[in-house]
Amino acid sequence: MLGKEIKSNRVVSLSEVAQMLEEREKAGELGFEQKGALEYAKKFGHLSVEKSHELIAKLLELPFMSEAMAVKVVDLLPKSEVEVKLIFQQEKRDLTSAQAKQVLEIVSAL
Repeated sequence: MLGKEIKSNRVVSLSEVAQMLEEREKAGELGFEQKGALEYAKKFGHLSVEKSHELIAKLLELPFMSEAMAVKVVDLLPKSEVEVKLIFQQEKRDLTSAQAKQVLEIVSAL
């Protein structure tokens, strides 16, 4: 990691992580941590990069949704109001049932 500089800083979904690491793997050998991250991203990244971008864009249309939370929702694909509310507890925000239902409607329309 010495001599490397951060060129950009943004939140990405697991499917994007897998894509980035696969491209890097083609260019050369991955380190131990990168191989572990690639395996994890492949195992738990449920959507394609295109589908995850589409879903994130739809979620960001909601006024209470941040980009980081939209990515979390895409990675976890909650199936109940309780799961949605648990995701948002990270930001120490309480969602109403109506807001949680909005998120679930978008996720289930996938």
